[in-house]
Amino acid sequence: MKEQRKVIANGISHNYKLKDITEALGFDPTSISKEVKRNRESTTIGKNITNCKKTQRWPYVCTGCPKKYNNQCVFTKYKYDPKKAQNKAEVNLINSRKGIDIDSNEFQILDNIVKNGIDNKKSIYQITIENKDIINKSVTTLYRYVNNGYLTTKRIDLPYAVTYKKRKNNKKYDYSENKIIDRTGHTYIDYLAYIHKHPGIYV
Repeated sequence: MKEQRKVIANGISHNYKLKDITEALGFDPTSISKEVKRNRESTTIGKNITNCKKTQRWPYVCTGCPKKYNNQCVFTKYKYDPKKAQNKAEVNLINSRKGIDIDSNEFQILDNIVKNGIDNKKSIYQITIENKDIINKSVTTLYRYVNNGYLTTKRIDLPYAVTYKKRKNNKKYDYSENKIIDRTGHTYIDYLAYIHKHPGIYV
């Protein structure tokens, strides 16, 4: 991701559109947007804490803005430094992987296998089956690694993972407006009982 972060920073400095950087890297636009917003840093000295409207949308930083060196600008100034972003990501990665019961070499092999499989549009289950002689982790464990951010592969990279929406619970019909009606002898059970007692009757 180090080289990709350099591409992002270079694109921002040349006022490239988000879709142009997306096409160059082959990443999802949302991933790149989150990367810049998550790792941008404030360069403002003082108490300027008001955000400019321009930094609330792409590129989320002041790079390329003609007013960034203007002392009269009262807004918080931001920049994206790919080197610092990479260092921050590496620290977060090390902290997130603490407690995993495999050594670093095994983890790197596992990470590469999963990433290559996902890049080839394979599911976690398929990756596990095809590499069962190398991967000694269950499908559930691999999904947990992905969801917890341990692997390079993120949930958004999984096939279909972000396309499914939570199903709505079908609410049972409630006769709330008709509860005063007396249905004695007129329920479905009464109908079945009547048919049973009168076989062959025309319904």
